[in-house]
Amino acid sequence: MNIKTRLFRGLTLIFAFLLVLSITLSIIMEKYRTALDENTGSVSQETVISDNAEDWTYTTQFTSTKDAVDSMKEFAIREAAESLVLLKNTNNSLPLNQDRPKVTLFGIRSYAPYYGSTTGGSIPDKGVIDHDANKSTLETDFKEVFDVNPAMIQAYEDYCADFTWGSSGFGAQAPQYQGLYSTTDPTEPTLSELGVTRDELDYGNYSDAAIVILGRVSGEGSTFNPGEAGRTTTDKEGNITNVVNTDSGNILGISDEEWAIIDEAKACSDNVIVLINSTNQMDIEGLKQDPDIDSVMWIGNPGVYGFAAVADVLLGEVSPSGHLGDIYAVNSALAPAMQNYGTATNWTNASDYSGMNVNSYLVEAEGIYTGYRYYETRYADSLLADDARNAVAAKAGTYVNYDLENMTFMPATTDGSWNYSHEVSYPFGYGLSYTEFTQELVNVDVSDDHKTAVATVEVTNTGDVAGKSVVQLYAQVPYEEGGVEKSAIQLVDYEKTEELAAGASETVTLNIDMTNLTSYDNEEGNGAYVLDAGTYYFAVGDSSHDALNNILAEQGVTGMVNTDGTAFTATSGKVVEWELNSKDAETFDTSVTGYEIKNQLSEGDYATDVNAWGDDITGFEEVTYLSRSDWNGTFPKTYSGFGIAAGSRLEEIMQNDFIDLKTDNSQENIDLLINGDSSVDLNLSDMAGASFDDERWAELVSKIPLTEIINFMASAFHNLEYIPSIGFGEYPESGAVADIGGYAADDGPGGSDSHNMSEAKKDGIAFEDADEYSWVGTRIAPAPVNLAYTWNKELAYENGQLLLGESTLLYQLPIMIGPGMNIHRTAYNGRNVEYYSEDPILSGFTGSAVVQGAQSKGCLVNIKHVGFNTQEANRSGVCELVSEQAARELELRNLQQAFTGFGRSSKMDEIEAGATPNRYAAEGARGTMTAYNRIGMVASSANYGVQVEILRNEWGFSGYSVTDFTGLNPVAAPKESILAGTTAFCGFGANDPYINLNNLNAIAADSDLAAAIQEGMHCVLYAISRSYGMDLMNNIYTVSLNTWWRSLYTALITVSSILLAGSAVAYVVFTIKDKKSKEEE
Repeated sequence: MNIKTRLFRGLTLIFAFLLVLSITLSIIMEKYRTALDENTGSVSQETVISDNAEDWTYTTQFTSTKDAVDSMKEFAIREAAESLVLLKNTNNSLPLNQDRPKVTLFGIRSYAPYYGSTTGGSIPDKGVIDHDANKSTLETDFKEVFDVNPAMIQAYEDYCADFTWGSSGFGAQAPQYQGLYSTTDPTEPTLSELGVTRDELDYGNYSDAAIVILGRVSGEGSTFNPGEAGRTTTDKEGNITNVVNTDSGNILGISDEEWAIIDEAKACSDNVIVLINSTNQMDIEGLKQDPDIDSVMWIGNPGVYGFAAVADVLLGEVSPSGHLGDIYAVNSALAPAMQNYGTATNWTNASDYSGMNVNSYLVEAEGIYTGYRYYETRYADSLLADDARNAVAAKAGTYVNYDLENMTFMPATTDGSWNYSHEVSYPFGYGLSYTEFTQELVNVDVSDDHKTAVATVEVTNTGDVAGKSVVQLYAQVPYEEGGVEKSAIQLVDYEKTEELAAGASETVTLNIDMTNLTSYDNEEGNGAYVLDAGTYYFAVGDSSHDALNNILAEQGVTGMVNTDGTAFTATSGKVVEWELNSKDAETFDTSVTGYEIKNQLSEGDYATDVNAWGDDITGFEEVTYLSRSDWNGTFPKTYSGFGIAAGSRLEEIMQNDFIDLKTDNSQENIDLLINGDSSVDLNLSDMAGASFDDERWAELVSKIPLTEIINFMASAFHNLEYIPSIGFGEYPESGAVADIGGYAADDGPGGSDSHNMSEAKKDGIAFEDADEYSWVGTRIAPAPVNLAYTWNKELAYENGQLLLGESTLLYQLPIMIGPGMNIHRTAYNGRNVEYYSEDPILSGFTGSAVVQGAQSKGCLVNIKHVGFNTQEANRSGVCELVSEQAARELELRNLQQAFTGFGRSSKMDEIEAGATPNRYAAEGARGTMTAYNRIGMVASSANYGVQVEILRNEWGFSGYSVTDFTGLNPVAAPKESILAGTTAFCGFGANDPYINLNNLNAIAADSDLAAAIQEGMHCVLYAISRSYGMDLMNNIYTVSLNTWWRSLYTALITVSSILLAGSAVAYVVFTIKDKKSKEEE
């Protein structure tokens, strides 16, 4: 080897080392790109945003942040005004008719009201209250129109000075004082505790009205309990620190301290007004019966702007038009559902299953008789001769000891008689107005195929002032003794009129889905929805009780009473009959998708009926469900003492690992699933507008490597993970899994939980005035309960557009978690504030309208929670055990409306689908969030009967399904959940032994699991393709820019490569010459 060969060999090695060093330097620089930019002033990336309006499918309706803030405030006040329910108005004491009435405000809630929830999602925006001049929009709004007693305000201000402002707990900080809210104590101070006397409070100069505000706290994780335990406060060591006494013996009753402050109001004024600042039904019979209380009005949680509406209604600027969406019982703890509630029914051996979300069970032995269905049906049966259904006779502890003399309404301690007027204060649907209306049910036309009906109602304002009327259409279906349970009355549809001037009329049309009149009979074939033969009665009424009385009068029944106990007088034009000559078990035996309806929850692993599990439960006693054939004899008992039998199928299921992985997939399919099919020439952007059944979805899904799918599933905490292989976002240039990001999502249901208007954008560009509005977000409207109490579908649609839909557009959040749609099973669930009503139609139609409004703005809604979140006590793991009939006719019928896009207002029929801003597509919800609780015995996300057979197969749900905050870990039963249609797990990464990035071969080897994963991704991508996520993907992207350091490493790589190539060529040439020289020698 001559010297030149040796020289170029050395140079080749040197230049190769320099090339490797240059490449390594480039990798390091790109990995720490952000730090280089920050420290050297370079700009290595630029976000490109399309400025072509036609590129954006969805765009905010607002032109500035100010426009958004002002418009949302106007809506919030309007919604609040329509939600207020006037319950009592003796001698028309409301509206107040003085010019700037001089009023005194009483009660701690007059200074520290509940604007909304205090924990969890959609806590009302504290920034709005902090921004207010008085740090109280209630005080500001009232001072606008009233002369408010300053001495009383000052007394409460001084008292509250000792408490910390701003709630503590998870979620955003609520506008409330720490220490002034509790589920065991109304925290109502007396005058002595306020440190003032009557003489100091100047009652005489502020006595046009005394306004008392009473309230109860609410929120995620909040639980009220009945009896003394629910009124007892303890310290961290369990020592009793306080016991509250109330007129019903329960925390939802009126406390002694609250009665004391009401007595102060009576001393102040002859016009005493009580406002109920609670979304949980309080026991308020005392307020109703007290002759010195002139008016009672439910205000719920009216939101940060809602007290302006309260003031307007008190003054008569707006006539109240809200109606109760829940029954107000005299003593709500005596409802049959309360016999099995809370923490009283723990599994006897729950401690044997630590860390597996095993704690308690909840037997819904009341069957279909929740809320007004119980009270009104028992009332109807109590009118039968000789108490044929044992409705009047009542065991101790199941009815009210109604003591009007002492104004107490405790549970009776001896056997006695059940009396509707002593059990119900205000019925479902009740609400007064400042004017009067007549309603005539003109006709009900049932279609020949029994699937639909159209009702026409003529409404006239016969009073003296303008107002809105709610048309409530109820039905009674034939009941056969000993047959399928039937409520004596049920809501089937409703509409709200426009504002009618005095003397004006409106013809209201209601489109009835007859499915909602069917009863589920699990003994009809394999289970079916049926219309039994007989006479069907349709009736309008001012409440469920009024409608039922109208029907009973039509049937010739006597002895009916009004809500106040007076004799009922029938009026004509309220009832229409329809005769069905023979039982119809065929019309509804297939679903809207054509799928066969059959029992899904009555037996097997996914059974929700506790009686299906008797062999697997120690200490088991067969559950008797409440039946109207014998009210007193079947009234629920508390089912305690159940345990999980060792070695049973139940034990397997409760440990969240009950389906074994198989190894039946071919190696070819395994490799394809793990690696993805790179030959597929499709991206998600190509699928815009594609139908769910488009064959290209299968191709697109096959392109995605399993690693990306697992990353997507495991990273769903307020996040929609990137899927870069199909162009949905991109991984960072480092490629590190830990750096993978996604499009932000957020919690609802009442607006964005984590963002404010300083982030507001239009088509990706920040509004110029956004920085001025960091103090306000979209959490400004009344609580969801208030929305339901408006009974206004159009308003609910607008609510969905603004609170969820505009949160998506303004904050670039393709997913919003909401609306909340669980049924109010009892008055005691503290989370009722997030949900709508006890009734499946009112709740379902309200939620459906909200979904449609949100989706019209591109929001990928996540309805929560599917399903059966009936209590917060032991919510993580409690087994919700309910008969299939009750499950299908209550909770599931409620949810079905939103998943199928039903319940649309007849007034919206002429709105063109796709029109802006009222784009009402009547499409089902495209996303859902499952629950912490179990459905039956399995994790809610793993109940195949509910999540696949009913949601996907019967209802046609084809969207995104995410767990609540479980993460991809064993408590969520991940492989079982994926098989049951779950597409994502809310949490941070995967630590399940079966589903994780280190176990790809085992996942892919099970053909069923592999198919479920791919079908789940099909559903996810379809949902995204019809959302604002497509706009973000297509119109906002990042491009790399050249920088000095990129030029440096590029030059180094280029020069090193050229020199390496040159020296390598020279080395080869001289090596060949050396070889030839040797051969010649």
